[in-house]
Amino acid sequence: MIIKIKKIKITIFAPDPERKLSNGIEKEVIIDDNSSIIELLSTLDEITYKDPKQSIFPLYKGLIYSYLQLIWDAENNTIYDDCAVSAYGPNKEFMPLHEDISFNLYPNSEITIAVHAD
Repeated sequence: MIIKIKKIKITIFAPDPERKLSNGIEKEVIIDDNSSIIELLSTLDEITYKDPKQSIFPLYKGLIYSYLQLIWDAENNTIYDDCAVSAYGPNKEFMPLHEDISFNLYPNSEITIAVHAD
């Protein structure tokens, strides 16, 4: 069995009092070929938990402990409305992540998320 993988560049910004995400954090993440934004954020959390020195958590007075918690509304299975998402494939193909949380991410795509963008 061959498992295909793809590389995604993700940048996350948030206006936070702790100044941990104010300047943004940028990572390249390797995920399975059929992954959505949820799997991408889960993988990013897994990487962060394995290297606590690089962790920016907790945030917001200790209430937020992961990127997934910060961006994904699990109850409604959506990206929070106050998150601005810019997601494009390598040939500038738009990825409608707000409209389709299960959208299969393009390989070598770039995603920028601004949390609390309202």
